[in-house]
Amino acid sequence: MTAAKKASGEVGRPGVDAPIASTSTGPLAGLRVLDAGTRIGAPFAATLLADFGADVVKIEQPGRGDFMRSIGPFEEEYSLWWAVEGRNKKSLTLDLRRPEGQEIFRRLVGGADVLVENFQPGTLEGWGLGPDVLHAINPGLVLSRVSVYGQTGPYRDRPGLDRNGIAMGGILYLTGYPDRPPVRPGIILADYLTGTFNALSIMMALWHRDRTTAAGEARRGQTIDLSLYGSVLRILEHTVATYDRLGVVRERSGNRLANSAPLDNWETSDGQWVSLIAAGDGLFPRLAKLMEREDLLTDARFATLLGRVANADEINGLVADWCRAHTSAEIEARALASGVPFARAFSVADICADPHIAAREDLVTVEDPVLGPIRMQGVYPRFSETPGSVRMPAPTLGQHNHEIYGAWLGLSPDEINALASRSVI
Repeated sequence: MTAAKKASGEVGRPGVDAPIASTSTGPLAGLRVLDAGTRIGAPFAATLLADFGADVVKIEQPGRGDFMRSIGPFEEEYSLWWAVEGRNKKSLTLDLRRPEGQEIFRRLVGGADVLVENFQPGTLEGWGLGPDVLHAINPGLVLSRVSVYGQTGPYRDRPGLDRNGIAMGGILYLTGYPDRPPVRPGIILADYLTGTFNALSIMMALWHRDRTTAAGEARRGQTIDLSLYGSVLRILEHTVATYDRLGVVRERSGNRLANSAPLDNWETSDGQWVSLIAAGDGLFPRLAKLMEREDLLTDARFATLLGRVANADEINGLVADWCRAHTSAEIEARALASGVPFARAFSVADICADPHIAAREDLVTVEDPVLGPIRMQGVYPRFSETPGSVRMPAPTLGQHNHEIYGAWLGLSPDEINALASRSVI
């Protein structure tokens, strides 16, 4: 190995000492990511990168595999959740709790651009794999760390999951109706939101690393600290500023907004739930016309937005009564003809049957190695020149051990088999 390679921080990098072929021509082809996370906050970020061509190696516990393999719903004891979130990754088994596994991990880090993890804070340090150690091995590494409360602060060591993130982040308090208990969002929002922030953060760190590195200099990575509650807190709109300047504690408002009316989700005669978004003074006349209630425009209570807000129960009640007398298809047709924004609450059955979603290829069918063809969400967002793709289904446990250990570390088949026999991999 040349001194120039050592100085550049490329010691042991695949493509320099031990080439490994990229499996993609996407915009991130050649980016090497180690996914040492579990559940969602870290692994989902890796999946997003993988969808756009990054070579993602999923590090899993020998014999047991990632937690996502063990959580339902199941078909034939196979996790459908894993089938979605494990796609486009290669599975590598390695026991990070054992010194021999930790040494192998150090060698893998030497050839990576990115490492994502969401262990309890202090876990990597306890294994002798803290940021200082990893950046000494690979100065250009971008290390992304996800936890519930962050790597610092008095709550750092508290255990927790998504529910803790939405609670402390403030969205649990805001979700639901004023006279009822808070309601969790329908998905594990803090985890997936953090995964999205995570992928963005990684790309910014890589941009900084590669943009600021002069020719002949070692690339400098950095550590990213993400918390589940912090991701939720960041999307709370004006909530903090309103409390700071006006002393107003924002409360639950159900499907309505304090400054807008009519606005709600209304039930139709065929049991669907729809929204007609026409509270403003520009759109409300259209709503009144499609309802054949143009008399509302001369009613002093409803003639202006301020008046409708002051009489929100009355105007929402009138729209609710009208919706209950019509089918969702009738309401949609009238709304489209009148230029009124319309929305119907889609179930997953609606999503899978919708012609617009089909036309835009928002769903893809992936040939899973266990169950065969499975339909799932496609790659998002869309790129005009370098689109992403689902290149590989979720892997079986340890499927790529020989490929990765051989190509990245130069281990022989006998050496790999010996590690497996000792349950190191």
